[in-house]
Amino acid sequence: MGFSCFNKSVLATMLSLLFSTFAWAQATNVQTLSEGACWYEQGENIKIVSFNDGESLSMNREELDSQIENLVNIDKRNKLRNDNLSLHCGGYGSSLVIKTVIESRPACLWVKFNKGKLSVRSFGGLEDSKSDLCDGYKWGELIVGVKSNEQKVLLESEHLHSMIESVKVISGSTLKINLHPEYYGKELFVMDELKKQMSLKYIELNFFQHPVGESASL
Repeated sequence: MGFSCFNKSVLATMLSLLFSTFAWAQATNVQTLSEGACWYEQGENIKIVSFNDGESLSMNREELDSQIENLVNIDKRNKLRNDNLSLHCGGYGSSLVIKTVIESRPACLWVKFNKGKLSVRSFGGLEDSKSDLCDGYKWGELIVGVKSNEQKVLLESEHLHSMIESVKVISGSTLKINLHPEYYGKELFVMDELKKQMSLKYIELNFFQHPVGESASL
């Protein structure tokens, strides 16, 4: 059976990408990640070719900042702070990973690109970290392990309602706490307050899970 029209289109795209990238690599200082799954170059423009998802990107940093500002709806009067920009590459494809600050809150943003346009993979809070890469956590969410039903009742009580919007059972003694929006970015403060109130099995941030791969600073 011959290739479908879709398979032919994908093959043609990949062959075009391969040949154009080979010509580019011959003329420039191209670096690779994940055993050649991604090729990238830094210069006036950031240039990336990702073979596993058949995508490419060529963009200067000013354009990049502008698109990211639009993605996170940042106030245009406040310049976006890109404390760290990395390329992540793996079997799934590739992402740009940005450490930044949004409305005074440290943030971690994972971005995918499709035909030169950026879109959000994940966007959340950022813990202090010396690593170039971040995963980020979901604003306003905590994962808690309780020792008894009494602790669950206390978490749902009026006593803590000023901070806690809702409590949901994930499984057994594991709960997910949703905070009121005014406590987004203040999850560590809430964790400390709850630890003062009761001796929980554990309490932690709800981190995003991202694919395995290699990364490089841009």
